[in-house]
Amino acid sequence: MPDNNIDAFLAQHEEDLVTLVRDMVAINSQIPPHGDEREIVAFLQDTLARLGLADDLTVLGPTEDRPSLIARIRGTGGGKNLMFNGHTDTKPVGEARDQWNSEPLAATILDGKIVGLGTTDMKAAIAAMIYAAYALKETGVPLSGDLVIGMIADEEAGAQLGAKFVAPHVIGVDAILIGEPSGWDHDWQGIHLVSRGVCGFRIVVTGTQMHSSLSDRMPSVNASLKLAELMTRIGTELNLPFTPHPLGQIGPTLNTGVMISGGTFFGVVPGRAEFACDLRTVPGQTKDEVAAGIEAWLDACRAADPDLQVEYSFEPGLDWIPWSELDAEHPLVAATQAAAADVLGKAPPLAVFPGGTDAPWYSQIGIPTLPSFGPGVLTCAHGPNEFVSIESINQAARMYARIAADFCR
Repeated sequence: MPDNNIDAFLAQHEEDLVTLVRDMVAINSQIPPHGDEREIVAFLQDTLARLGLADDLTVLGPTEDRPSLIARIRGTGGGKNLMFNGHTDTKPVGEARDQWNSEPLAATILDGKIVGLGTTDMKAAIAAMIYAAYALKETGVPLSGDLVIGMIADEEAGAQLGAKFVAPHVIGVDAILIGEPSGWDHDWQGIHLVSRGVCGFRIVVTGTQMHSSLSDRMPSVNASLKLAELMTRIGTELNLPFTPHPLGQIGPTLNTGVMISGGTFFGVVPGRAEFACDLRTVPGQTKDEVAAGIEAWLDACRAADPDLQVEYSFEPGLDWIPWSELDAEHPLVAATQAAAADVLGKAPPLAVFPGGTDAPWYSQIGIPTLPSFGPGVLTCAHGPNEFVSIESINQAARMYARIAADFCR
């Protein structure tokens, strides 16, 4: 059986797969200004060449310092073409560095897990995709269609320089599977057919900048205090209509104050303060509807407080990353369910991914895209001690190989 040959091959290369994950984690590909994707793309080019998967490589990007890498493994012809997609960048280590129990870029192995920045989000998935393709090639599994691996920049900063740029250049691909981590409590909790969108906006309050010793003698407006009032109210008062999604009745999520700034220094009444909001949208919502909701809420706030001077603005590049949805009847869904049932014993339920992914940039130009099916748990991403289980990486490689063999027949 071809699946048995694939599993035997991957079992022989488990240590190599783990080593690839660790080598990728050791490369700093944090979003600028903390790092960039040049070194990891060069490393992946060398890796693909070493594994005999470099016959058709393309490096592309809007600038040389933000490259994406596309590898195409040609089939014999006449079949459907599948693309595996993963992003090579990571969030910054950030202010939680002292909470890490190990060096974030060292990829430490502990209790059957690889701990390090970008392990679950999502360098392990890229490594599993590469070894799935390697296993198919080395075991002689015939693919009629092409298997494409997209190793994409800039997902963590909004994808303007990554998937949004790359998508129009993705030619002759019938479907895409993105290997974002598909668990939150444990591995493989869902086959995510929907990814929520992202809408970033800022609320800016203007006050009276003046000498603070005079605040009891002269009229003044403390912008920071006005801001605090708005921050405590927006979560319950902002009205953004939506239709709950049938896959779990999921709605939008508003994260208030993901960034806050204001004030000048001691001795100064704050004359300006702002907070940023991260809104995760669901299918059916539009940017115009969100704008109308924010404007209506702010108008009500101004009417209730004549001293309030407040405006809002959408965040450039993160103003509207669309949601994405794949039809449950698409052949890629069936191939994924079959592979999961074979490897895991039971296919995870169809579900909604809580975050955003690269999916909308492909689906908007007509390429059906499965937003999330990958190793790891989203819970530990973007925070200290990010990890991925070694078992889930091996399972991912086995399932990806099966999915490609099935879909590209």
